[in-house]
Parts: sequence; C-alpha cells; structure tokens
Amino acid sequence: MPPKKGAKRKAKAISGNSTANGDASLAPPDRSTWPGWVEMESEPAFFNVMLREMGVQGVKVQEIYELDENMLAFLSEPVHAFIFLFRYKDADAQSQSNGSCPKHVWFANQTPDYACASFALLNIVNNIPGLRLGKELQDFRDFTQDMDPLSRGDAVDDFAFVKRIHNSFARETDLLHADMQLWSKADKHKRRLAAEKAKETRAAKKALQNSPPAEISEKANGVTPNGKSTWSSKPTAKKSAMSNLREEDPDGDFQSSASPLKNGEAHHSEGAAPRRSAREPKPRKDTYATDANAADEATATEEEGFHFIAYMPIQGHVWKLDGLDRHPQDLGSFGENGADNDDNSSSKEGDGGDWKQLVIPELTARMAQCETGIQFNLMAVLHDPLQSEREALAQNAKTLQVVDAALDGLAEGWREMEGGETPSDIVTTSAAELGISAFDIEHAEILGDVQETLDEYAGDFLKVLGLRGEVVAQQRPLRLAVRDAMTAVKGDDEKARHRRHDYTSFLRGWLGALAEEEVLGDLVAAA
Repeated sequence: MPPKKGAKRKAKAISGNSTANGDASLAPPDRSTWPGWVEMESEPAFFNVMLREMGVQGVKVQEIYELDENMLAFLSEPVHAFIFLFRYKDADAQSQSNGSCPKHVWFANQTPDYACASFALLNIVNNIPGLRLGKELQDFRDFTQDMDPLSRGDAVDDFAFVKRIHNSFARETDLLHADMQLWSKADKHKRRLAAEKAKETRAAKKALQNSPPAEISEKANGVTPNGKSTWSSKPTAKKSAMSNLREEDPDGDFQSSASPLKNGEAHHSEGAAPRRSAREPKPRKDTYATDANAADEATATEEEGFHFIAYMPIQGHVWKLDGLDRHPQDLGSFGENGADNDDNSSSKEGDGGDWKQLVIPELTARMAQCETGIQFNLMAVLHDPLQSEREALAQNAKTLQVVDAALDGLAEGWREMEGGETPSDIVTTSAAELGISAFDIEHAEILGDVQETLDEYAGDFLKVLGLRGEVVAQQRPLRLAVRDAMTAVKGDDEKARHRRHDYTSFLRGWLGALAEEEVLGDLVAAA
C-alpha cells in the first residue's frame, strides 16, 4: 500500500561504513589503512607520543620560544637536534646535483606529500649514537643502512608501522583534504597538458597560414596537389549573387565588396584568412593557458605549505637534514674544543664547541625572512630525564637495600631505634606508580661512594646508621623528579588522546537526529 500523501518518512540510520544513500564507496576513509600521509600539527606533545609509540627511549621534544642564552640554558642537555617549521616556498629548493650523502649520515628523501614530520624525526633519531630505537625502528635502520636517500624515502613511504602512528592523529576531514589536494594536483596537471596541446595546435595553424600563397589557394579552393578538385558541387546562383552584392558605407556611397578599403586600408595578403570586418582583430585569448595560469596562481599560496626540517650535530659537524633536498647539507665543523679539527676543511668554526652556536645565526636569518604573522616554529630534541631519573631512583633503592643488610649484621632491632625508621613513601623493593619494578632495582648498581663508605665504616653501627639516613634523604628529590617527568608524559598522552578522537561521526549522528526530529531547519534559520 503506497504511503499517504504528505506522510513523511523517517530517515534511515546511517551505518559507519556507508553514506546516507547507502553507497559504501563514498564512505569516509579508514585512517589505519589509508595509503597516504596527513599534515602534522607542530605540537611537541604529539611528537613525544609518536616517538614513544615508535619505541624510541631517552629523548623528548620541547618547544623553544626564544633563541637567547637564557632560554637555551634551561634545555636539558644534551640537545640532540632542532626541528624547524616554516612556510616552504619554491625558492627554498636548492640545486644539489653534485652533492652526495656521506655513509655516516642516515638521510632519507621525502618522497610522499605531508610526511615531513615523520621524516624529520627519522632523520634525527637514526643519527643519535646509542639511542634506544625499539625493535621495529632498529630493524628498519639496519635494513636501509646501505640504501641511497631516495630509496630510503620510498622505504619510509612503505613502512606501515610509522605511517599508522603518523596518521593516527588525522581526523576524517584531514584525510578528505589530502585526497582533495591530490585530486587538485591531478586536475592541474591535466589542464597544463591541455594548454600545451592547444598551444601546439595554434602553432600548427599559424604555420599553415604562413605557407606559400599558391598552396593556400589550392587548399582553400579544394584542389589537391594532383590537380583534382575535392568539391563535388558547383557554386549556386545564390552564392554568385552574394559575390556581386554591393555594400553601402556610412556616407551613403556604394562600393563593391571587392573594391579597395577606404582610408588607405589595404586588403589582407593572399595567404591570410579572409575577415568579415575591417576593425583590428582582438588579441586571441589562450583559454586553456589562461585557466591553467589562473589555477596555478590561485593555488600558489596553498602549495607553499609548512615544512619540517632538522638541524643536528653528527661527528663534529652540523648538518641540515631537509627531506626535500637531494642530499644533507654540511653547515660546518664546530670541533671538540671550539676549533675546527679538520685542517683541510673550509667549514665554519663553532663557538666553544657548542654546535648550537653554529645553527642559531641561520635560524635567526630564516625567521627574519618570514613575513608578518606566525609562520615558523622551533622545537628541540632533548635528553629525556625520565629514564635516567628512574635509573637513579633504582640505584638509590638498591643502595638502601645494601645498607639495610649491613645494619642487619650489626644489630638486631635497629629498625625500632631512632634513625632506623622507614617512611611509607620510601622505595625499597618496587614502585609501580613510578614505573620501577623489583627487576629494575635488583639489576641496578649501588653508588660507588656509598660502597666505599660502607667498607670504611665496617663494624661501626652508628656511622652506618647515619649513612642510611643520608641515603633516605637523597631519595626524596629523586621521587619528585620522576613524578614530574611522568606528569609531563601524562599531559602529552592526554593531548594526543583528545587530538586522536574524531568527533565527526558524533556530529554527523547528532545532526541526523535533529533532522529526523524536524528541528534542524529551524535551528539553521535561527542561526
């Protein structure tokens, strides 16, 4: 039975893998299997989460607001690298046809679009000596060690482990935007090809018009080179009458259509195509070329997107690692003691052996080139104190166990004596809330000076008890440092969690519910 006239049908529920009309091919892309890369936001918290999920330990990313001595003094040493974000322009591309990539520098060319964040991180962590990379990255580094930069770039593009972590920060709109950019580039390429084809066609027509008059006349009259006519019909009477028609000029005089033009205007040359008007012809508009140029100009600013590059020291030299460059760029040697150790090198010398002093002038110059507005961002890859502070706390707990064992051999019931009490927050065996296990404490080393002091105090109960008090007092700042570092990690994880949560499906469902209740139109009208 057909529905009653005027009856409204309820909208069908939209599944997560299909659109409103049930077309699964138009469903939003899945970021876990999406083949491309998305543009990353310059947020240190996101970079830290990416590094941890890649398995990298011992480094963290921190934003830098000023390049002065006071700001740099607060950075946790060692500073492994700088990550510089700026608006990339075609003028930034450098010709490096004669350069090469040294074997001791791991460098990958950025072959895919929007992957500069991950390429900058990989170019950094693969050049830090002794860094814990994790199994996946270590295997990847070993696999690509003997590759050239371009092959490494292709390998990174095919590295699903890194791509999945990179794209985990993408929203549905980011994936659609990247697809639109790819479609726009393809369309732009097609328009450019059409413009080139139109240009070739016009050149061929112009060459035909400039050919000898006899050849033009024969072709215009339908006569082939063998003298045979290509026209099968004779001129009609109407055509003959039209050829003898006389035209009236503005002064009332009549002249033959075949008579010379007035005001000294001459006929077109025999080789030129006939014109219906004596006015000067308008310049021909290159439709395809104009559209292509307009599209190029319209998207020029959009294509000048933001780009990440890295600066870092490698074996006494400072290197600029830009994935869009063909090879890494050596900025100079800073030396071990502030002097260039290579007598045959023409590189610039550093200042006091600090590699950062070699980079600051270039970064300052780049920032000065930026126009009004915030068009750059600077981050530093630093030593992460969390791991070392956990190790120090485990060493303290191990030392406390050794001192307690020495006291057990000197006196029974010493724990009930003054100075023998153990506060409840003291770590002696394990501390899950601080990320320290009993295994960590068991395999930690005791402090060397404490062992020497124990040997010196052998048999002296009061001195050993006093030493225990010193060890207990040293643990409090260590616990605070570990908690502060863990709080920073939790803050990064919280920012990443909010960024990764895509509210698009929720908004789509909410708007669908409003439309089903027939209130969406009123809300839009009232807005």
